[in-house]
Amino acid sequence: MTATLVVILVEPQTPGNIGSICRAMTNMGLGELILVNPCDYLVDDTYRFGWGARALIEGIQCCATLEEALSRVDVSIGTTNRRRENQAPLFPAREMIAHVKSLGGIRVGLVMGRENNGLTNEELLACHFQSTIPAAVAYPALNLSQAVMIYAYEWWMGRDAESRWVIDPARHDDIERLYGMMGDAIETLPFKTRNGTTAFVNLFRRIFGRAILESRDVRLLFKLFGLIRHRGGGGLK
Repeated sequence: MTATLVVILVEPQTPGNIGSICRAMTNMGLGELILVNPCDYLVDDTYRFGWGARALIEGIQCCATLEEALSRVDVSIGTTNRRRENQAPLFPAREMIAHVKSLGGIRVGLVMGRENNGLTNEELLACHFQSTIPAAVAYPALNLSQAVMIYAYEWWMGRDAESRWVIDPARHDDIERLYGMMGDAIETLPFKTRNGTTAFVNLFRRIFGRAILESRDVRLLFKLFGLIRHRGGGGLK
């Protein structure tokens, strides 16, 4: 089974960039673009910069939130060009694409942030993986369409790669519900976390995100943290 790469742009600010991204995607055989709370993009600049990509432009999907967009894919890759506090491991673009393509016939969301400041820490944490494009200069920021082209090119070059296995990835909303249950369970335990419950749960996001939880994994963890939440107030035995 062949995986599908879906490009997700969070709050893109310029129609020209959207058009350039559509052109790059069309060059590399990608056909699905989701915009989260975008600028007005059905304008001349989009079609001018997106020459040859009219079909893709007119098939763009829009979502009000990143959460809604992530619910439409199985696995997500958040992209960034800078180091952040408590960041998950940053995989280079080539290594990241090779890895997700090996997971079988899944829908992979490539999440790109705003032109001026990228993705927030919270948006990155909502993704399974975090990836970057290595650069040789002190200022590594690429134009948004350039970054999409690099990932799209790596995807195209790996088009004949065989998947090693087929997974049944858990739904995004189920995973978020799991983290909520985890926080509730931790609150019942007789210890205090150093930086609060949310920061503690985010440490598990780094672990579970990279593992790509399957549906059965989430069901098991629901049972575990449900038991902790139920018995935590009285102490575990």
